[in-house]
Order: sequence, then C-alpha cells, then structure tokens
Amino acid sequence: MSDDGTTAKSRYWPAQGSRWWSALLIASLALNLFIVGAIATRFFTHGGPQRFVGASYTQLIPRGFFAEMPRDRRKVLLDILKQYRKDFHAEREGTEAVAAKLADALVSEPYDVEKVKLVVSEFSGQSGKLAARGGDAALDIIGRLSPDERKILAEAIRDRANRNKDRKKQP
Repeated sequence: MSDDGTTAKSRYWPAQGSRWWSALLIASLALNLFIVGAIATRFFTHGGPQRFVGASYTQLIPRGFFAEMPRDRRKVLLDILKQYRKDFHAEREGTEAVAAKLADALVSEPYDVEKVKLVVSEFSGQSGKLAARGGDAALDIIGRLSPDERKILAEAIRDRANRNKDRKKQP
C-alpha cells in the first residue's frame, strides 16, 4: 500500500484477476501434465530404458543391430552374451594384470628391454584371448540368426564402417 491508502501495482506481476495470467498458468500446467504422462506411458509400456549388457564385448556385432531387434528377440541374443560374461571378465582382468606388470617393468632398475618386450608379448597374447572369446560369442549369436536378421546385421556392420570412415575424413 502507498501512503494515501491505495494499493500500488507491481510492474512485474499482473493484476490478480488478469485473464492472460490465468490462461498462461493453465497452459503451463497442461503442458507439464502432458510431458509427465508421456514419460510415464513410455516407461510403463516399454519397461523403462534398457541397457545392452554385454554388447561391448563383441566388436563384430554393432550395438545398433541390437537396437533394431524386437525386444523379445534382443533379450534372447543378449542372453547369449551374458553366458560369456564370466569369461570376458576373467580375460579382461588378465590383461589388466599384465598391464600392471608392464608398469613395473618400465620403472625397474636397471631397465631391462627384454623384460619389457616379454611383458608386451604377454599382453598381446592375453588381448588375443579376449578377442577370441568375443569371436566365439559373435559366432554363437550369428548361428542363431534368421536369414532376415543376418541381413539386418550386415547392414548394421556396413553402417558402422561408413560412419567410422566419415569420421576419419573430417579434420
């Protein structure tokens, strides 16, 4: 209130009975309810976000391929990768242990070039075992694909190769 008993109007807030302010609030509420409803519907009908567990273990099969599969078929294929999970973890731990050996060999006194070469060779062998397990998993998955699914996989592999080629061309 001002000194003469009248109420002062705010420059920033509209009058209490303003129609446009009420309409704006109702529109905002409707938009928020629509967004919440869309998110809830997506979550309940599709089961929430799905992580492709194990899809990174095999480099031969792109993640995009799994994304194109129907949900029930994708689950079957990803379950194959889950069967290989313990083997992948064991092989990966082996490469980490060999990497730690390399770090020790690099700082040992006196420096031994032959020991470093031996550890690097061991690391290559361990990495080869990991790649071989990934190849086994890929063959297991490919063996269970239908002809149409094999075509989809081939297209996903070509798409990934083209994207990688395009990235290398960009400066």
